[in-house]
Amino acid sequence: MTNRPKFLWISASPSLKYFHRRLINHLSQVVKVELWEYQQTLDESSSIDGAVKLLHDYIAELAEPVHLIGHGISGTIALVYARLYPARVASLTLLSVAVRPGINWHSYYYDRLWSLPYSRAHILKSISTDLFPGTSARHVCDLVERMERDLVEAPSSHSLFQSTLLPAGGVDMPLMICACQSDPVIKSSALSKWINYFKPVDEIWRVSTGGHFFHHIHSELVSYHIQNFWQKLEPAIVFHQPMKVEFN
Repeated sequence: MTNRPKFLWISASPSLKYFHRRLINHLSQVVKVELWEYQQTLDESSSIDGAVKLLHDYIAELAEPVHLIGHGISGTIALVYARLYPARVASLTLLSVAVRPGINWHSYYYDRLWSLPYSRAHILKSISTDLFPGTSARHVCDLVERMERDLVEAPSSHSLFQSTLLPAGGVDMPLMICACQSDPVIKSSALSKWINYFKPVDEIWRVSTGGHFFHHIHSELVSYHIQNFWQKLEPAIVFHQPMKVEFN
C-alpha cells in the first residue's frame, strides 16, 4: 500500500481525454495528479457499476483516502463511488456533473436523436458546436469522430432504447462543483439544485463561457479554484515539481 496523498483523476472517456489535458497539467504543477482510466470494450454491456467496481479494486489498495476528480460521465463514476465508499474518499471535485448525474452529453444527444428527424451524423455535427462553442469548421469532423467513439467506449446509463437518471443527492466528504453557466447540457437552474445538498464545507464555482468542456478553454482559471479547494483540505501538502501527463 502507498501512504502518500492521492489526487486521482477519473477518465472513462478515452476519446475525449484530450480535452482534460490542459487542466491536469496545470494541477500537476502543484500536486501529483494520477490518472485512473477505464475503457469499455465492445463485448461489454454499458455499465457505470462495472467501472465503479474496478475503481474500488484500485482504491482499496491505497493506504489513505483519495481526492477524486472527474468530468461528465467520469465524474458520475467518481460520485457513485464516493456514495458507496465514503471512507475511501477525502474529497470529491466534479466538473459538468448534474445533481441528477444521469444528465450528461449522452442524454443530450439521445434527446435530440429521439425528437428531431435527422440522422445520427447530422445530430452529432450539430451538438459538437453546442458542446464546444467557437469550434472552427475544420475541427468539427474530429469532434464528431471523438463523440461517436465516446458513445461506444464510455459507460453510460443511456442508449437508443432507454435513458436512466441516477438519484439526486450529496456526499459525506467535502464536495466541489465546477461548471459553466452556458452549458447546454446542464442548465444553470439544474446546476443550482446542488446547493440543496451542500454541507458548510462544500463549494460551487461557475464560469460564464466555455460550454460543457469549459475546463479545456479555461484550464488555468479552473485549476486555480480547484487548488484553493484542495489546499483548504490539505494545508500541509508537500508540493511536487511541475510535471506533464502524456495523452494520445
